[in-house]
Amino acid sequence: MNIIPAIDLIGGKAVRLQKGDYAKVTVYNDRPEEVAKEFYRCGARFLHVVDLDGAKSGKADNFETIKKIVEAAELSVEVGGGIRSMEIVDLYAGIGVDRIILGTAALTDPEFLKKAVSRYGERIAVGD
Repeated sequence: MNIIPAIDLIGGKAVRLQKGDYAKVTVYNDRPEEVAKEFYRCGARFLHVVDLDGAKSGKADNFETIKKIVEAAELSVEVGGGIRSMEIVDLYAGIGVDRIILGTAALTDPEFLKKAVSRYGERIAVGD
């Protein structure tokens, strides 16, 4: 069995939203890369990261934080949230993200999905 912990990001911080409400944010840690290291120390080998800012903006708002997470822990990292262009897919692939999760854009833009899968194969996942 694989247990996959998750880190949700807003403003470069590890957070949780109360029932998905962006107005009700609890900040758990100002250094999400330290959270990733702790997950690894506890036995995790996979990590799910969601850029909640990116989910709203359609940009890689927490790219630098995600890069720190990938570099800090020996985890297989998957990232979702606001990935709506090949530019963003390429950014995440370039820093070593193992799986890039496409959401609504995969459903609304089939050509984008085809291009991403053509370029990155099984590193692309669809979730909505």
